Amino acid sequence: MKKLRHYPHSTRAATVACTVSAAALMLGVSPAATVGLKFTVNYCGYPNYVNYVNASAFGIPMDGWQNLTAMGTGYSACSGTNVFNLSEVISTSTSTDGLHPLPNGSLSLNWSGATANWSGFKGYDSSTPPQPITSGPPVPEAQVYAGFIRDGVNFGPGSSGGDNNEPGYHIDITGLSSVFTNTPFVVELVASADSMQYLTNAFVIDATANSTQSVIYPNPQVYGNVGDTKWFRAIGGGLSTGSGAFNTDHLKIIGARAAHDTVNGTNNFASTISGAILTDKPVVTMSPQPVPVGPGDTVTWSAYAIGVPPLAYQWLKNGAPISGATSLSYSITNARAANLGNYALRVTNLYGSAPVQS
Repeated sequence: MKKLRHYPHSTRAATVACTVSAAALMLGVSPAATVGLKFTVNYCGYPNYVNYVNASAFGIPMDGWQNLTAMGTGYSACSGTNVFNLSEVISTSTSTDGLHPLPNGSLSLNWSGATANWSGFKGYDSSTPPQPITSGPPVPEAQVYAGFIRDGVNFGPGSSGGDNNEPGYHIDITGLSSVFTNTPFVVELVASADSMQYLTNAFVIDATANSTQSVIYPNPQVYGNVGDTKWFRAIGGGLSTGSGAFNTDHLKIIGARAAHDTVNGTNNFASTISGAILTDKPVVTMSPQPVPVGPGDTVTWSAYAIGVPPLAYQWLKNGAPISGATSLSYSITNARAANLGNYALRVTNLYGSAPVQS
């Protein structure tokens, strides 16, 4: 059996004889919210670089994404600004410049970074090189990956030998108790870069309780090596692990200091952020995908879900629960006609669930 990589958490059979499909099915409603924050870049004023999320991405509907004010790159060819410090307020009445009304409450965001840029990273299931500017703005999840804030290690103002000794990015969010009125919430980060081999971890800090959690990027993907530096320089990105539950009004997200080997070119770590997801209810940020399966093949579906724990998983076939199928992954071995059907994953917790993923 030939297996092809589709998502970092799944494999699929290549031959086509019968079709078995999977989609993530979510039931219920939440009393609180799911909020997506998208960091946008304005690269020298080129319109194709400034884009808003115009479809569901990472399991969040379009109107759940907040497209924050576009940052200039920080390079002298564009703005020449060394470090950015920007502020934004999002509330129940916000509805301009890429922002959407919150279901309740008001968030105040302050963020800073040494530079910002455009990655061109399409996502985990992309099998082609990054999208060029000439093809127009990217769509769904690629739109979230497109713009990113980064540290000062790789390129940017004042760089010398690839390291300008600027601090990492810093994001400060207050007002969370007004949005998540009666529930805790979890955080997942989205990152990309135009110069990376690996992504560093990031720190998610409860500024009220003065406690820190670290999230990592276990499956970053990269495409190509530009070859114009001593270190590995590819375009790529990925999703972080989900944090544990927070119950705070004030949160900080800080990128760990990146580093690379400028002498031997053996590694290149990027500290960047393209977006953040905050939610109490389950969100399937990487959903199972329909796959073609031939007789005798083995197929495994996996999803990536976040939400305040504990999360409960149940796979269904044609709407009926599959006995014992209660984890994030589900496999069929030695596929045959009896396995034909529609497969779905239901994820629930105390606070509800997310809309249907397809």
